[in-house]
Amino acid sequence: MLYEFASAENIGDRKEQQDRVLVMSHPVLPDIVLAVVADGMGGHTGGALAAQSVIDAIEPVFREYSPATGSAEDWLKGMILAAHDRVASVGKGYNRDPRSTCVLALAQPGRIDWAHCGDSRLYLFRDNEYVLRSEDHSLVEVLLQQGKLTEAEVLVHPDRSKLFSSIGGPEPPQVATGAITDVRPRDTVLLCSDGLWAYFPAREMSDLIGYRDLTSACERLIGLARHRARGSGDNLSIVMLRLPARPAKPGLLGTLFGSKAVQPSPLEDARRFVVKYLRAIMGPAADDITGQIESSKSAQEFLSQLPRCTKMVESLAGEDKAEIFRQRALGLLEET
Repeated sequence: MLYEFASAENIGDRKEQQDRVLVMSHPVLPDIVLAVVADGMGGHTGGALAAQSVIDAIEPVFREYSPATGSAEDWLKGMILAAHDRVASVGKGYNRDPRSTCVLALAQPGRIDWAHCGDSRLYLFRDNEYVLRSEDHSLVEVLLQQGKLTEAEVLVHPDRSKLFSSIGGPEPPQVATGAITDVRPRDTVLLCSDGLWAYFPAREMSDLIGYRDLTSACERLIGLARHRARGSGDNLSIVMLRLPARPAKPGLLGTLFGSKAVQPSPLEDARRFVVKYLRAIMGPAADDITGQIESSKSAQEFLSQLPRCTKMVESLAGEDKAEIFRQRALGLLEET
C-alpha cells in the first residue's frame, strides 16, 4: 500500500464511546485509502447510534468510488450527504434526535482530498511543522477567524462545542472540503475528534508526532490527552495517514554502522519543546543553552537546566508565559 496508517480510540471518562473510526483501502485500488472519524454528539440522544450510522453509510459509497467517474470532492460530499440521510432516517426509526460530526480523508497517489462537517478536525504536518487544519463549524471558530480569539483561547472556551452544523437533524449539513495536491514523503495527515484536539496546540502535535511512527504517535497523543483531562475527558478518536519516506541509498558508512535514529520518549518530547520555544523567541542567541538541552542524557540533567531556560523566557516574555513554559516542559517529561 502507498500510505501508512494507524488509529486509536479511548472512551475517556464517559459512560459510552460515541466516537467511531473507519480506515480502509479501496477493494479494487489498494493505493487509495479512506479515513473517517465520526463523533456522536453527546448533547443529543443517540450519539453512538449517529456515529455508527455515519460509518455504515460512508463505507458502501467508498467501495463504489472510481476516480474516473467524478471528482474526489464530489464523492466526499456525497458520502457526507449519504451519512446525513442515514442518521436522520435512523433517528426517526428510534424516535431519537441523533447527531454527529464527521471528517473524511481520501488518500490517493499524489494527493489527499478531505471533507468535514462539525468540529472533528483534519491536520496536515510537514517537515515536523504544522501546515494547516480544517475550520470548525462553530461560533468560536468564527470568532477566531475574525481575530477576536486566539487558538489557545479556542481550546478552553466554554462554548467550544456549540456547533451550527452537524450530520443528522432537519437542516442539510454544511460541508467544507479541501485538498493537498502536492503530497510529499513524510507528510502526515491527522484526523481526530474534539476529545483529542482540545488538549493540544497544533504546533505541539507536530513536535510529538513528527519523529514517531504512527502507532506510537497515536498512543502518545491519547496518553497525554487522558492525563491532561484530569478525570473529565471526552471520548477520543484519532487516525493518521503518512506517505513513507523514500528509501535512501545506503553508503559505505551507513552499511557498516547503520543510522542512529532518535528514540521517542517523554524526555525527547520535553527537549524538543524547550529547544523550539527558545529558538523561536531568542533566535541564534539561544544556541548555547539549546545545545546543552539537546545533549542532556537524563531527566535529572534536563531538569537541572530548566530553571535557567525559564529565567530566559521570563526576561523576554514575562512571568506568566515563563510559568506556562515551565509547566508544559515538566508536563511533557512527566505525562505518560
